[in-house]
Amino acid sequence: MEAMLLPGKLGAVVALIAIGLLASFGLAWPARDVYWGGLSFTLSGKMLLGLVLVGLAWTGADVVVQQHRKVHAERPGLPFSHSILPAALTAAAWVLLAQPDSIKVKMVGVVAASGLLAFLIIAECSVGDLTERWRAVAQLCLRLLAYWVATLLYTAIHLSTSADLPATIAVVAASVILGLKLLSDDGSLLQRIPAPDVEEQGVAAEMPGRRFASILLRHNWLCGVGLGVLLGVISWLLNHWVASPLIHSLALVVLLYVLVGIVRHFLLGTLTQQVALEYLFVGVLVVLLLLPLAR
Repeated sequence: MEAMLLPGKLGAVVALIAIGLLASFGLAWPARDVYWGGLSFTLSGKMLLGLVLVGLAWTGADVVVQQHRKVHAERPGLPFSHSILPAALTAAAWVLLAQPDSIKVKMVGVVAASGLLAFLIIAECSVGDLTERWRAVAQLCLRLLAYWVATLLYTAIHLSTSADLPATIAVVAASVILGLKLLSDDGSLLQRIPAPDVEEQGVAAEMPGRRFASILLRHNWLCGVGLGVLLGVISWLLNHWVASPLIHSLALVVLLYVLVGIVRHFLLGTLTQQVALEYLFVGVLVVLLLLPLAR
């Protein structure tokens, strides 16, 4: 009986977010004066609604996935990783739908965003129930969707602000959470690279690379923060060269793919010179192909 309630909860979450997206451009929302820590600023009604929708996507995905895990198998990983993509997609959809366009285009956008949101949550629920063979395929699909969501999110950031500092901060924040999601996957890193025990400490002391990997593994957020800061700096540099929001976003996504791939291989102990050169070659080649289309 409890499992039968999950589709209803999923439908309720997706429906509420779809209604919120429609209301964000279909209704006028008054501004609010906010006082916090001795500071005062005006928060627009649309911005407040956007924050509510992102929070609803985060908590709604968490409720659905956690309820599914109670009924089915528990899946290891970061406790909040399943909420990252739904929240990021909702934020990107809210910004992109705010762009001037026809009502028909916005309606299609709401339907597409709602369908993709439902698919993401269902995929997060189902990936732990599949066999080993199909679980790898499902995880690959989730990673591909993560890069697609990253493209939408970077594009939304580029369109929503033209100032360098706010755009860079937003790219850093988005890259940190996306990096954590892509590095954590289903917790395979946490399982495949255990920290060295007492008997291995002497060996680890003679292997700085392994010891450093263990430190990063125990503090997985350090990897995400490092990736976010690096991509923020790269985004700031691209702002002076690339005018097209789409090309700017695609370049960031390619670099995100390269950095995540190199870091994952390093943590798994499979990073070789050939692997690093392959990732760097692909990244540089794709960026060089995109730059002529930038202006």
